[in-house]
Amino acid sequence: MSIRVEVALLSGRSATLEVEPDSSIDSLKKRAERELGVAGKLVTSAGVGLKGEASIAEVGLQNEEVLSLHCRPVEVASARLGAFAAILGDGSVVAWGIPGSEHFGADSSCVQEQLQDVQHIQASDCAFAAIRSDGRVVSWGHPKGGGDSSAVTDQLRKVQAIQAAERAFAAICRDGRVVTWGHPQRGGDSSAVQEQLQDVKCIQASMSAFAAILGDGSVVTWGDPIRGGDSRAVREQLADIQETVAEFLGCRTWFISKPPRLPLLLFVAMALW
Repeated sequence: MSIRVEVALLSGRSATLEVEPDSSIDSLKKRAERELGVAGKLVTSAGVGLKGEASIAEVGLQNEEVLSLHCRPVEVASARLGAFAAILGDGSVVAWGIPGSEHFGADSSCVQEQLQDVQHIQASDCAFAAIRSDGRVVSWGHPKGGGDSSAVTDQLRKVQAIQAAERAFAAICRDGRVVTWGHPQRGGDSSAVQEQLQDVKCIQASMSAFAAILGDGSVVTWGDPIRGGDSRAVREQLADIQETVAEFLGCRTWFISKPPRLPLLLFVAMALW
């Protein structure tokens, strides 16, 4: 015997569907998306997300139950060497780009099943890294550009933010740790400063280096020394730091200042073409 389920958007628009108790949550979701014309995530009135091949009966949905379809704006990230990746309303990801450019991130099929409930995507020049709602990270694209994070998979837990350089990624975890991967000479290897990377609040990237601001206001850098990876010459000045970033004419410019004074350091990392 079928039951009636109402699926509503936050705008108030809704669709009423008749479903069989043995039909799956995924089939219900797809029907609701077709009826409402948007992709999203099914959520119960108690705020519990529903997904997968579990049946209507198995998750305990009742006749006349009201569900919500939570949508989000599409977010698009771009890898400069020829690919895009978009987070859809339901948290899944679609990637595309130059035909044959799968090594640059245009083909995410090898990790597609893992790309669920994605919250944010960052891109290097030839790879992508996605943060899921569970704090795990999924990466794909050129292995030497950050597309292979398998060596640090166990460390990539409870990730809150990711920053990208040209060929590497740096992730900040909830406990203030930093995990890096990608080209070792371009920021993908932070082992030389790993002990210093504690209580990290923010990371910024030049073309091939990273700078992390710690909770005490100090700064730790790594990566290509020519492009900002070596800050030893100004270490004594790098205290109580605040940071803003501007990008123009192929340059990434960092204004690093110690309030309330004027900027102490202006660092410009030229992007080589």
